[in-house]
Amino acid sequence: MRYLVVSDLHGNWPALEAVLREARGYEAVLFLGDAVGYYPDANRVLDWLRSVNAKGVLGNHDIWLLEINSMQIDGPVLEILAWQAERLSPENRAYLASLPWTAEVEGALLVHGSPLDPLAYLEELEQAREVFERVPHRFVFHGHTHLAGSYLALERPGQDRLVRYQRYANGGELIVAPRVRAIVNPGSTGQPRDGVVGAAYAIWDLEENLIEFHRARYNLEHVLARLHHERFPMWLYERLVLGK
Repeated sequence: MRYLVVSDLHGNWPALEAVLREARGYEAVLFLGDAVGYYPDANRVLDWLRSVNAKGVLGNHDIWLLEINSMQIDGPVLEILAWQAERLSPENRAYLASLPWTAEVEGALLVHGSPLDPLAYLEELEQAREVFERVPHRFVFHGHTHLAGSYLALERPGQDRLVRYQRYANGGELIVAPRVRAIVNPGSTGQPRDGVVGAAYAIWDLEENLIEFHRARYNLEHVLARLHHERFPMWLYERLVLGK
């Protein structure tokens, strides 16, 4: 079984479209949260997630959109979410509302942030050590940081667990050896922040214990045109140009 793993799509349809043009040989989709926010095409992104029956979880932007009427709108991030909420189709709202905070697939745990707190950033080695200590799953897939990479733990009987981090912003393959556990972030499809331009995604090959990290290039001018059309802030385009 091969899964396409995407996270932090953030309404960026041209980015997701680039992934769909490039990704090959997958049979199902795992979604790690934040379908909405930042870019204008939340409906198109959610239409696709529903069409492929993606197994997914809630992100912080997703829950903010669902709760936007009870929040004080302050700043462009929430203003964008309010704009999207007004335009979200009933079917897409219902799909978003149906997503859990965590899910299990093939023995792997899916979560947006940390398994210990779905809204917390998992970005430090000590945090990863605590997750490995408290969460029994061999594989954890998460997003939220917009950084492609993996924390790996080597289980050594009678010795301390060895934990390290591997960055995959430029792509690559991760083969998970039998005594190794992994916390995997595919990176952000919609707005990468690791300094590499393009739409990040991963392929998880369950039988081979292999995770392939990819970055699909696409024409950022298509996003710029959408931002101009909807009068969204131009810093959203600048972030894509820099990959930060």
